[in-house]
Amino acid sequence: MMMHWLNHQSQAFQSVLARMRQNIAATLMICLVIGVTMCLPSLFYLGLDGLSKLSNHLHQETEISVFLKLEASKNTVDEIDALLAKNSQIQAYHFVGKDEAWQQLKSKANNTANEVINQLEKNPLPDAFFIQAKSTDPEALEALRSELQNTPGVAQALLNADWAKRLASLLSLSKMLIIFISLLLAIVLLVIIGNTIRMQILTQKEEIEVSYLIGATHRFIRTPFLYAGLLYGLFGALLAILMMTGMVLAFNYAIASLSHLYNSDFQLPLMHSKLYLTLICTAMFIGLAGAYFAVTRTLEKIVKAQTSL
Repeated sequence: MMMHWLNHQSQAFQSVLARMRQNIAATLMICLVIGVTMCLPSLFYLGLDGLSKLSNHLHQETEISVFLKLEASKNTVDEIDALLAKNSQIQAYHFVGKDEAWQQLKSKANNTANEVINQLEKNPLPDAFFIQAKSTDPEALEALRSELQNTPGVAQALLNADWAKRLASLLSLSKMLIIFISLLLAIVLLVIIGNTIRMQILTQKEEIEVSYLIGATHRFIRTPFLYAGLLYGLFGALLAILMMTGMVLAFNYAIASLSHLYNSDFQLPLMHSKLYLTLICTAMFIGLAGAYFAVTRTLEKIVKAQTSL
């Protein structure tokens, strides 16, 4: 029984490959359409993923400034320093004393500002810690800022995370947009593959009718068309990967000089195995689903026409 089933599967698969070779131009066209359709959202995803990873390297833009109270003693500074060193959410930090900050202010001030500074009787600047967090997530940054704000001896903890919030909102919106586009394109592929399989069924209508009359089951007749849908999805996904690879290479080559100017090595990943595997599985599933719905619906019409005779 198992050998009979395997033999049937092998014959169905080989017959599908033979028909594809006989109609190579039509096969290439449908696979190219599938490849382009699958390539578009995948490229958007690669760009978004690259942007997300790039944002994780912008720690200098997520610096938290912690200003101590003016009356903070040396012991208070040491205690806060010890707390910061133990905090697992902090990647790096440095201390700027009030005297050092005062000298920096004087060195950067113009003549008019220097006159105002010289009229001050004492240094108005506090000791400060400048902290770089490990995370760029706006909620995590705000939680860390609140924690530092409540530390004894701290007068104020400031965080300029507006850019991080805007970027997070933009990335979230972009992900939703990619999902919607992918769903729409998946529906388009279902229709395209379904129509392609339906046309193939109609060209083999007489063979199917004869097979049905001699006792062939729906499963037996359906199998070759399901393989056709799977192969269309597989070949289309492979074409999409080839197109993506070429586009990523071209993009990385074009962006290399710009990245060098900003002392960055930003590039889109050439090998993205998780994305490629998802792409292949999704395309094959869409091909299988489109073929199944098309062949089931068309067979029902053929059987109905046979029984009405």
